[in-house]
Amino acid sequence: MFGFTRNGLQPGWIACAPAGADAAFALVQPGGAEGRPAVRWTATTPWDRPVAALQRLRRQHALHRHRCVAVLQRHQYQCVTMDAPADVPRADWAAAVRWQLKDTVDFPVDSAAVDVLAVPEGTSYRAQPQLIAVAAAEAQVRPLVECAVDAGAPWQAIDITESALRNLSALVEPEGRAQALLHCQRGHATLVVTHGGELLSTRQMELNLLLDDDADPDVRSAGHEQAGLELQRTLDGVERAFGQVTLARLLITPMPGIHALCDHLAPLLYVPVAPMDLGAALDWSAVPGLLDDPLLLNQQLCAIGAALRTH
Repeated sequence: MFGFTRNGLQPGWIACAPAGADAAFALVQPGGAEGRPAVRWTATTPWDRPVAALQRLRRQHALHRHRCVAVLQRHQYQCVTMDAPADVPRADWAAAVRWQLKDTVDFPVDSAAVDVLAVPEGTSYRAQPQLIAVAAAEAQVRPLVECAVDAGAPWQAIDITESALRNLSALVEPEGRAQALLHCQRGHATLVVTHGGELLSTRQMELNLLLDDDADPDVRSAGHEQAGLELQRTLDGVERAFGQVTLARLLITPMPGIHALCDHLAPLLYVPVAPMDLGAALDWSAVPGLLDDPLLLNQQLCAIGAALRTH
């Protein structure tokens, strides 16, 4: 998304994904076992004092020697799907859509950070190409940028959850077909649909699915029912909007209770539903226990996905 430039750094990216009171960090580098991207380390740290947290990680993991990317929290930005500007070069799309967002977002667009993600062409019957515009208020982005500068480990990019999940989906996407990926967090979930390693569609949903093992069974059942309804509507909409491609499956990222959720959704949806198997997609040899802890992996997954960026 919003990028900066810095040279002379080590391979790979370190990503920081704040979520409420904590932030997850991960370093992913190319050239792992069998050519897979390698997760070198992950960490979770309190985020009530971001500068102190970054300074501590800078000492422990040499943040200043790597490209670093921060992931905005979901309340800090908005995504809007719209037609791409006609007769405007791709490099100028962000500037062209800025003023189109004026009546859509609830903050001043003249000082906002704005970037665009192109929706793959040839995926819908629409004549005009589409894009996903991402806008974040200056009041949300500036403190995040300043705290990293103050800590001596400035960001090279600012990203969003949807892009991080796109990177993960691209690892296991079936060739020539689209894929949906659902990532559940406390009280909400993010759905992305990708094709050719790019985003077709995104949606944030208020879903209560990531629950403790001793959660009330009625609460868990209600969450499953709501998820079924929301996903039916959303995937039906995707099928209508992107009729030129076939949706192969819905994958669900690691989380406690994932098999019960898959069992509930499978008979309700027209596509196969399965847990996302990350074991073969990435090299986990440096963090061998992470795959065995679905809650911890769930909490660190956005950081891992953001650290998969290649530019």
